[in-house]
Amino acid sequence: MNFGSLLIDLFFPADCKTCKELLRWNENYICKSCFDKIEPLKPPICVKCGRHIDGGIICLSCKSRRIYFEKARSYGGFSGVLKEAIHLLKYEKRLILADRLANLMDGVVDLFENEFHYLIPVPIHKKKERKRKFNQTKLFCDFLSKNRGIPVLSGLIKEIDTPPQVGLDHIARMQNVKGSFRWKGDKRQIEGHRLLLIDDVMTTGSTVNECSQVLMAEGAESIYVLTLAST
Repeated sequence: MNFGSLLIDLFFPADCKTCKELLRWNENYICKSCFDKIEPLKPPICVKCGRHIDGGIICLSCKSRRIYFEKARSYGGFSGVLKEAIHLLKYEKRLILADRLANLMDGVVDLFENEFHYLIPVPIHKKKERKRKFNQTKLFCDFLSKNRGIPVLSGLIKEIDTPPQVGLDHIARMQNVKGSFRWKGDKRQIEGHRLLLIDDVMTTGSTVNECSQVLMAEGAESIYVLTLAST
C-alpha cells in the first residue's frame, strides 16, 4: 500500500460491503465477521452435481441429461456474503479477495477422496479476458496449486464468445455453450489423467458439463468439478 492509499484510509475509512461497519486496517472490502458467516453447503445435496436439493439423492437436472463429470462439489450457496464477494472479485476487480475465496475451496478438495493429476480452470473468451484483465478461475487454480502441489493446465479454451448465461433456462444454457470450448493443448497432457475442473459458480452445470465432455473426448480418465458456489 502506498502513502496516498494510507492517507485515503486515514481520512476516508472504508466500510464493509456487506454490513457497512468500518473495516479494520487489515481487512479488505468484507470484514472478518461477515466473511466468517459464509457457511458450507449442508445436505441434502445432489450426489452428482453437489447442488442443494429438497430431497432425494440426485437432482432433476442431472437425471435428465448425460453428465460427463464424475462428481461436482461447491463450497457454499450463491447468496449473501459469498455472492457479494464473488461479484466484488469478478465485476469490481477486487483481486485481493481471490485468495480468501480460493482458501474456502481448498477445504472442499478432500471431499472428493481422490488425487488429481492436474487442475484446469474453466476459461472465458479471450475478448472478455482482455476486457476484464483476468480470469478468476485461473486465480483460484494458482492458489490451489500452491497449496496442494497440483500443476495447472491451461489448454482448455473458449473459442466462441457466447452470450451470458444469466437469465437463461436449463435447456437454453446447454444450447448456449454447446461447441464453444476446445482443447488446444497437447492431447498427451490429459490422456489417462484425473482432472479437477475449477469454476466460480455452478447454476445448472451446463458450462462445466460441456467442458468435461471436451476433456473426456480428448482421452481424460475422469473429470471432477470444484466450484466456489452453486445456486
